[in-house]
Amino acid sequence: SSGINAEYGLAQFFKVWAVSAGHALLPWYYILTTPILIAWRVYTYTKLQWQYFCLDYCYFGNLAIFLIALFWPGDPQLTNLLFCLANGLLYTGAFSFRNSLVFHSVDKMTSTYIHSAPVLLSFGVRWFPEETSRFWHASFPSKPAPWSFFWNVSAPLLFSTFHSLFYTVLVYGILRPEKHIVTSYRYLKAKQSTKAIFGPNPSFMAFLLVQFVIVLVMTGVTILTYTYFILHLLQVLVLVVVVTWNGANYYVDVFRVSLSKSKRNKTS
Repeated sequence: SSGINAEYGLAQFFKVWAVSAGHALLPWYYILTTPILIAWRVYTYTKLQWQYFCLDYCYFGNLAIFLIALFWPGDPQLTNLLFCLANGLLYTGAFSFRNSLVFHSVDKMTSTYIHSAPVLLSFGVRWFPEETSRFWHASFPSKPAPWSFFWNVSAPLLFSTFHSLFYTVLVYGILRPEKHIVTSYRYLKAKQSTKAIFGPNPSFMAFLLVQFVIVLVMTGVTILTYTYFILHLLQVLVLVVVVTWNGANYYVDVFRVSLSKSKRNKTS
């Protein structure tokens, strides 16, 4: 409804204000907003028979980040893992699913939130820990742990591998959704860009393999962005520019269609 969209738009404005205010409100914003948006996503997607999207890596990644930020914010190793999860495969989801800043759409803004909010939180925790901790119930590490092979490489890979095994067994081994039910694999498989790269009928194993390769590549990227502020800032800016560009294109397309309909109505 228009009321819900207006309230949601106000919440997004508050998020932008929180970021510009110096990261201090980001932990509270993330912890309070994430359960509401995820619950709404599960409810709406179940009604649309899209509920299997809610078992994707992005939701489990958000769950891990949520738990670390809430219960173990002062643990240097776990906040290191928080950074890697937020800026790895979860980050790339914004591009795979073409996230867009479309402020009147709760669905599109929720998708953008799922992939971007953890990135913004990790940026504050990594580079501005004292400011980010100002209103939080515990302090994030003022001196983050140096990158390590386990927390920057092994832990993200293990997390991804565990999720892939869990997802495969649960969805395609136990639940076995009917062909008309949409999953992330079926959604990505139907995209023209996917067919152009992998052929007309890529297998599920190919899907898992590509995901694992992306995790490997992004693991190397997160080592660099964890170490160098300017690289992480660039990574964040790329995300902001892309989702903003996608949103702008969406509005241009909507206005073009609306104008075309208006012209047809006048001539008829």
